[in-house]
Amino acid sequence: MAFVTTLGGASQLTIGRDAFAFSPNRAVIFTSGPERRITIPKDADNHVLIMNRRKLAECCAELLGYDIPGFVDFAVDADIETGAGRSFQRLLAYAEAELSEPHALIRHIPAAGRQFEQSLLTGFLLSHRHAYSDALLEPQSPAVPFYVKRAEAYIEAHFAEPLSLADIAAAGGVSARSLQNGFQSYRAMTPMAFLRMVRLRHVRQALVQADPALMTVTGVALACGFGHMGEFAALYRRTYGETPGQTLGRSRRS
Repeated sequence: MAFVTTLGGASQLTIGRDAFAFSPNRAVIFTSGPERRITIPKDADNHVLIMNRRKLAECCAELLGYDIPGFVDFAVDADIETGAGRSFQRLLAYAEAELSEPHALIRHIPAAGRQFEQSLLTGFLLSHRHAYSDALLEPQSPAVPFYVKRAEAYIEAHFAEPLSLADIAAAGGVSARSLQNGFQSYRAMTPMAFLRMVRLRHVRQALVQADPALMTVTGVALACGFGHMGEFAALYRRTYGETPGQTLGRSRRS
């Protein structure tokens, strides 16, 4: 995706049969695809920011706290004289100054470069109109981090498999330490404790609905991801105040 501004005279972007003028107070935003043609005066001073659409979509999803389908589509014509537009222009000017400095931290320290890239993507998403603009600009209470929600969704989908902390962290897209900290801060438990809770819930649901002639406690526990029956039985009793066999027995009587 390209964001193009000019400090010179009026220029024009042509996409198919549509023409979009841009000048010192208006920019154009466009993606790769069918032929695009830009006409600019010889002495115009143009600035172009090229962004990865996938990274933009990932940044937008993290800000929203939920997955979004496909890419983020922006209006082609962008007013850069608004407060948000001028703010983004200042951010771009700072980026240009840093990138022109051979000894800048963002050139030599990968973590600084990634953080700076995220700042640019966030500024772009908040400054220019697209389908998620209103949702991004709505006042929000502190939200559970996106990676915690992603890890929870992964656990729900794969609870019966032999998951490790590394597996869950990889699905969340963060380090194991960051995932541990996120779960402790927002769920007051570890990721593995959350996994056990999910497995227990599925075991109980299965036992309550079980046909005792066809199912056993051991079979249900194994199917839900538990491997050590003694630990499972103790955890189940501590959580629900009865043994798994008692839950299955109540199902038998019903």
